[in-house]
Amino acid sequence: MYPSSPLQAPLWSAVASLTHARRMLEVGCGHGYTSAVMASSGGPDCLVETVEADQVHADLAQEAFLHRGLAKRVHVLRGRGQTILPKLKGKYDVVFLDGDWREYPRYLPQLRRLTRPGSIVVTANLSPLFGGWGGRLPGKRAIQSYLSRLVGDPSFRTYIIPSDWHAISVRL
Repeated sequence: MYPSSPLQAPLWSAVASLTHARRMLEVGCGHGYTSAVMASSGGPDCLVETVEADQVHADLAQEAFLHRGLAKRVHVLRGRGQTILPKLKGKYDVVFLDGDWREYPRYLPQLRRLTRPGSIVVTANLSPLFGGWGGRLPGKRAIQSYLSRLVGDPSFRTYIIPSDWHAISVRL
């Protein structure tokens, strides 16, 4: 697990404000830091659903949400993104992909289905494509496939943040 930098926390306030977020989705919960920041940024009426395949991480995150008073607004969905996303219903204002990048190419049809015009998708973990983490991690082809399909998808407009190797996409 590679925890998000605290320097990224202001991103969620901006994204929540731009979308008037009431419903957010995260794929790759880890220990729940970003989910908690997302829920706090969205305000008291915002619901965050976060997907986590690792049961220990899911348990730790759920405990942290309870401790922070966020348990009613942040729900942990246990399982892999590729299994959970097809089962989700409704539209999300914000989607954050921060999980197993090897699954990202399978997410694109779900991202179109689960977002509305004006929704924002933030994609993390693009570093292996650009030599990040010493280039030792697998998944470069999956990220290349996902990113080229996302950039070419007429449903989205995408900007890649070079220093952080995230992509921010707006649903058209």
